[in-house]
Amino acid sequence: MLPERGAPLRGLDRTTFTEQLRAWGGTAKFGETLARHTTIGVGGQAACYCLPESPQELAELIGLCRRYNWPYLLFGAGSNLLFSDRGYPGVVFSTERLRGIFFEQDSVRVLAGERLVSVLDAVNRVGASSLNFLTGIPGSLGGAIAMNAGSHSRSIGDLVTEVAIVDNGGGMRILQQEDCQFVYRQSAILGQGLPVLWARLRLDGESYDREEMLAQRLASQPVSVRSAGCVFKNPSGVSAGQLIDEARLKGLQVGMAKVSEKHANFILNLGGATSAEIRKLIDIVRQKVYKSFRVLLELEIEVIDG
Repeated sequence: MLPERGAPLRGLDRTTFTEQLRAWGGTAKFGETLARHTTIGVGGQAACYCLPESPQELAELIGLCRRYNWPYLLFGAGSNLLFSDRGYPGVVFSTERLRGIFFEQDSVRVLAGERLVSVLDAVNRVGASSLNFLTGIPGSLGGAIAMNAGSHSRSIGDLVTEVAIVDNGGGMRILQQEDCQFVYRQSAILGQGLPVLWARLRLDGESYDREEMLAQRLASQPVSVRSAGCVFKNPSGVSAGQLIDEARLKGLQVGMAKVSEKHANFILNLGGATSAEIRKLIDIVRQKVYKSFRVLLELEIEVIDG
């Protein structure tokens, strides 16, 4: 059972808070190192790292944090994120255990923690190939929905029909596609910080060859080295990677952080890189691209300050 409304949760010590979560049935880890869970391999400790077992449990815990003004964030597969070396002072909710893929006539409903690769495996088994433009994109369904992930001029928001989120009161609300306000690598879900519980996707539309998409990604991106994915959004009419390349920044290195020589819009952790080194490299790249082309690159990854 969760603490009653009005309980002084902010004053609870770590042991008491852990006991409350265990009594409620959740899994909580205090002082969990976030670098273990991010694709780029950096990040300090989270005050509390929780793994809810269902969308209902997640919604209830988020409502609790909001009620008592605890900082929190949702964490999927750990891509497109850059945590501070100081870590995160609040509760990190991992969607790792929120898995489930349910076919419904010409659509599929997917829980937020399901990995994109698993979604593609499932829909391809039933003969659908309209989601294959997501091939090779790391991450989970919830994060992909929030940032409107995609490639080859197609985004996941194009196929969304409904998204279940946690509203400001801690309850579940269903958003229709138009409510989500999907645009290039952005949505109202991301802009308003609305936690995704599940989404329903259409399975019709243009087909994509999964093997061909994967071959293209392997040939053009540094998939074998730790990174957070593409660092910057593409400005209108040009790719961020092209601008960084033309500014002669491929191979630029700060400590153990390096601009990829394979794809300039990736920053690599060569082993032991710190968040501070990566952020310094990001700043240098933005400054030099702006000086060369008067284009201010906008971040695609999310930077979480400690």
